[in-house]
Amino acid sequence: MGALKIAQIEYSYVHEEIIRTGYKEATGIDLIESFLLSRRITSLDDVDLDTAIDFYNMVLTCTTITDTQKAHFASALEMIIRLRGKSFPELKEVIKDRAKRNKLEFFLALRNITDLADIDAVDRVEFERYISNTFVAKRIEYIKIIDRAKLYAIEQSMNDLHPHVLRYENKLIYLTYHPNIAIAKQFEYTQVKEPLFFDFSLNVSEVLKRQVFALLKYNLEDGDKVTTHMLLQNRITPLWYLYKYCVEHEIDDISKVTNAEVEGFIEYLNTLPIKSTTCSRAAFKRIRKFTFLNAPSIDWDASAWFLERFSFTEGRVNPSNPCEAFYFDDVEITENLDLLKDYMKYLLGLSQRLSITSIYMIYNNVKRMLFYFDENGIYLTKLTKADLENYINYLQRKDVRVATINSHLGEISKFIYYLEAKECIQPLRFHFEKYRGFEVYKHNDISVSKEDQRKVFEVLGYFPEELRLMFLNLWCLGIRINEVCTIKGNAYLFDGSTAWFLIYQNKAKREKRIPIPTELYDLMTEYIKRNNIAPDEYVFKAPHTNGPYRSGTFRKQMNILFDKYGISETYKFKPHGYRHTLATELYNDGANIQCIREYLGHSSEDMTKHYIDHLPNKIDKLNEEYFATKNKEGIQWN
Repeated sequence: MGALKIAQIEYSYVHEEIIRTGYKEATGIDLIESFLLSRRITSLDDVDLDTAIDFYNMVLTCTTITDTQKAHFASALEMIIRLRGKSFPELKEVIKDRAKRNKLEFFLALRNITDLADIDAVDRVEFERYISNTFVAKRIEYIKIIDRAKLYAIEQSMNDLHPHVLRYENKLIYLTYHPNIAIAKQFEYTQVKEPLFFDFSLNVSEVLKRQVFALLKYNLEDGDKVTTHMLLQNRITPLWYLYKYCVEHEIDDISKVTNAEVEGFIEYLNTLPIKSTTCSRAAFKRIRKFTFLNAPSIDWDASAWFLERFSFTEGRVNPSNPCEAFYFDDVEITENLDLLKDYMKYLLGLSQRLSITSIYMIYNNVKRMLFYFDENGIYLTKLTKADLENYINYLQRKDVRVATINSHLGEISKFIYYLEAKECIQPLRFHFEKYRGFEVYKHNDISVSKEDQRKVFEVLGYFPEELRLMFLNLWCLGIRINEVCTIKGNAYLFDGSTAWFLIYQNKAKREKRIPIPTELYDLMTEYIKRNNIAPDEYVFKAPHTNGPYRSGTFRKQMNILFDKYGISETYKFKPHGYRHTLATELYNDGANIQCIREYLGHSSEDMTKHYIDHLPNKIDKLNEEYFATKNKEGIQWN
């Protein structure tokens, strides 16, 4: 059979398909048949989106028909495909405009979609591509119609019994098509659509994809309820850029990222036309934390350990100023890093009395040494006495206080002894003690003067009630700032004659009970009752949480108020100064050192003496009084 005869048969089959649709315009039929024949397309079943786009543009450039005919017949193939597909009468409720409805029904027929619920993210992308390439007026309005159709289907499905949640699949997802209509509708009118598309069909690490998906799902379905604007700006968009960055830079596991990769992400963002506040290193921190906290078991190989994952006994964590995480992404020599992680794991489980704050100080001191080892290519497994001597000499050449160096040597010596005991390194028998410097104690008077106290009380009534009461506890009781922040509802007691205050001292790791003014007792118990604060609840809570007020926030808010009322011109808020003030005033009023030690909760009298300010002045005053008395007795001094 000749080629011409085959072409005629193919031409005849397409013609029959068109006629069966009921379409009868001869010019339109001729344009469609000749175009498909030129593409060797023998059935309307083989028409795809690119074919439809090319036909549309071919008609607009055809020289054998008028401009009016071009406008009319450009959509002829659309009409034929639509007439062959399923009709969607429900679309009349959603899309009132017939032209828009016809455009969508053509597309659904072309994609073999017979149920609006089957529309997915890829369909959304392809529909937008078709609209953008067929010179439709008001393109954005046309693109929206597929979203309306999908949202209608989602809303109709909400009565189903199956859970309306995202499920991980290796495919492109579009947040406006979330199976929960309340979540999906949040993004219906989002102008910048690109960050709403997450492509999990990419040929990249499955670990990475699942990490990103898990946080995305949490942000949408289980996270803190925030406005759509905040959700997009602070959660979705940063995560979208982070995923894009990880794909481009072949990062396979976010829990193992290095500091260099985090900094690279920041530089990457700086090259993009987005606001710096929209994305930041917080995006990396958020997904690292989420991944670590939600891993099936503690991932000791992670480059950041978030302490929220661990269960510590009371007293090990300072809830008003907690250490959030240990980061291991900035030590370059892998062998050294592994030994540091092993040591930190040991310290976290070592003792119920070793506080996380203390461990954090050890962690910083050891890392400081390891940074020096990075710069000088020193491996712990090959460490020598000369290496340690050179490091200590390096410290001593810096302008660092002797006490700081001594403390640092104490911490790194424990690390080295640990490695020796574990046989991770050869025994060095290095005597750190011989390098300790002689410390000269210098007392700093930080008591708050009567004049500065008077200035505060003159304006204290204008402070917010919460801050006012926190200050009064600080001033009356001389307790630490973290103790003020962690006062609980059962802290104030009355035994019939004396008011008492009960607090757990995080630093001393024991409870303390002290007598307090009845005026403070009355103020606090009335506040606790009025705000329905339970015995085991924190009295002063951090905003939007049930956790305690953060000490840093308390200090910051007080300094803002001090600035506002002109107090900071002569006095900056220093919470520990009130502890010194109370100790000094008790001593001046005749209380002995043991009594003051018990009241402050110190473990030794030497520590208490450090809190009694102006002691040299008091000694001078007592000397003057003594000699003045002797002079009155007529004693002659040579």
